Amino acid sequence: MDDKLQRMRERQKKRREALAKQLGVGSGDQLSSVLSTKSEQAEREARKRLNNKTQTTTQSKVAKTAGKKEVSKIDLDSEIEVYKDSSTFLKGTQSLNPHNDYCQNYVDTGQRPQNFIRDVGLAERFGEYPKLKDLIRLKDEMTRKSNIPPNYLHCDLNQFDLRNLGSKFDVILIEPPLEEYKKQAGLPLTGQETSWEDVMSLEIEEVSAQRSFVFLWCGSSDGLDYGRQCLKKWGFRRCEDICWIKTNFKKTNKLIDESLFVRTKEHCLMGIKGTVRRSTDGDFIHANVDIDLIIEEEGEPGSNEKPEEMFHVIEHFCLGRRRLHLFGRDTSIRPGWLTIGPQLTKSNFDRETYSSYFRITEENKTGFLSPCTDEIERLRPKTPPPRDKKVERGGATIRGGRGRGTGQRNDFSSGQPQSGRDQHVAGPTTPQFHDPRESSSGQYRGGRPHRGRKRERDVSHDRPWRDGPSQSMR
Repeated sequence: MDDKLQRMRERQKKRREALAKQLGVGSGDQLSSVLSTKSEQAEREARKRLNNKTQTTTQSKVAKTAGKKEVSKIDLDSEIEVYKDSSTFLKGTQSLNPHNDYCQNYVDTGQRPQNFIRDVGLAERFGEYPKLKDLIRLKDEMTRKSNIPPNYLHCDLNQFDLRNLGSKFDVILIEPPLEEYKKQAGLPLTGQETSWEDVMSLEIEEVSAQRSFVFLWCGSSDGLDYGRQCLKKWGFRRCEDICWIKTNFKKTNKLIDESLFVRTKEHCLMGIKGTVRRSTDGDFIHANVDIDLIIEEEGEPGSNEKPEEMFHVIEHFCLGRRRLHLFGRDTSIRPGWLTIGPQLTKSNFDRETYSSYFRITEENKTGFLSPCTDEIERLRPKTPPPRDKKVERGGATIRGGRGRGTGQRNDFSSGQPQSGRDQHVAGPTTPQFHDPRESSSGQYRGGRPHRGRKRERDVSHDRPWRDGPSQSMR
């Protein structure tokens, strides 16, 4: 560590000398007089006079008491070598506090800048937003009540046919043990890693429902491109990128030798299948509840463990209860999920028992969907209705949401009420629109001026309008 610190100091000294040469300064110690602002120069001059005065007083006292010249000399060079203030290279920051420079603090201490982000946990994140805090609490309670018992199956996904599960899934979470995790940690490959060819060969399209989502962890390098190819092959459209920012509170390792950058984030691509809209599919998704950023401590080097918060994000977002977790581990077995993978050590999955959890019965009236209360519907963020939708005064306004589970939805194209996922309670079943052009009074003159040929009223025919030359030209 001392050799590494010495090399850093030498490179630092060379950079200062090169910068002093470019700016026409005699030495690197005089850079502060060129790069600092007037207020900083005045403050530095005051400190310098105070240090000189203190140095003179200290030298006289030591010389009188000890009589040793080597003790009376203050070693200023050693103080300059320990470089803590990076304001010299941050012109215009108006700050001499090195703690505000998180990059320099990372070089000195190994603490990553994301360690200083406040209120990142689920408990304190919504402390200043009581409405969202109550919503999260109610959704967690409803999720615990509606979750099925944990199901898990040990199998080799390279040979296992996913269609043998006998069910379609609303949410599929994929956590492949990529070779990238071992290589970045400098660990040898064990043969249990999964290549992107194996991930792409998974028949996700065979077990995904008509409306479904897939969440694919793809690392932080070329996996982003391979992940998009997988989504396209499975019939999904990429709609979101959830990023995991890794903190290192527990282990603040210094910079690795011969490395300029250290990867401290990981991506999870989210794909959507079918037509799912926030404004009309309130029975299936609740959008804008969580954020697309996870800030959590990183695991051990080469580990495949992912943040537990990812499960909370999925359960808050999608109300479908048929959840599949691929490449799971014993530590990731969770109520409400079917976990399968080669790293599991036990199995309890039964095809018929699993399918029976989602049949509509007296106790389970919502089938494979999670129930929703009126309070959750009131608190959750909703998409405002489009402005171009106009209805009759006193009639119902169409907007997203569950409609509290009863009623019918209006279809303006056919004029007939239709039952559907997004149901409506209040208002007439068929909106009545009045077309002034059908009036026989002949008082309608149109709302907008027409360019080009003139339009005239022809009352002698059944057609209310006819294009043609004006009477003066006939």
